Amino acid sequence: MLEDALLIILSYGLLGAGIKYIDQAYDIGVFDKGIANMIAIPSGILMAYLIIFDSTSAIIFLAIILALSITQKIDAPAFYIGTALVISIPVLFRDILQIEWAPFGILIFSGILDEIGNDWADKRLKKRLVNHKSMKNNNGFLNKLGEKFFLNRFAMKLSILVLVVFSVFSWIYLAAFLFFDFMYIVVERYSFHIKIYSISR
Repeated sequence: MLEDALLIILSYGLLGAGIKYIDQAYDIGVFDKGIANMIAIPSGILMAYLIIFDSTSAIIFLAIILALSITQKIDAPAFYIGTALVISIPVLFRDILQIEWAPFGILIFSGILDEIGNDWADKRLKKRLVNHKSMKNNNGFLNKLGEKFFLNRFAMKLSILVLVVFSVFSWIYLAAFLFFDFMYIVVERYSFHIKIYSISR
């Protein structure tokens, strides 16, 4: 049981790192796009495997994919490759997929909220960095709280926490999702470090 939990947590971490590597390769060009395309294949297979053989992972990852699709965030060739694998492989095993619709709906909604909110917070942050004075009067406590909340995409994290508290999900999935997010942030910070270093040179 402990070994299975560790494997799930490790798998989520690998997916978080892989997804952000692909994201940064296409968004800011710090990583090689060819490598990003190659990473998309094992990442897609790993996610598809989790979706097929782990019902909670199926709910989490399919909700993420649907939220990203609805908000039009799947916008790079590597993500098309990964998404195609993630969707096509489980289709072949659709008879054994188990989806609980209530938590699935909650996570889709929170995922959409995270993406829309993240766009809002990101625009505010960029605008404030460009013209600090113009945003000074429009940056009260609630706006600051909203920015922090959505820049870190807390809606889905809180939803998973609530589902764990009410015993819909095991604690393993909260730990796994937080590790997914941690590895995502590690790769993001590393990519910004490379970007700043290359500019300074």
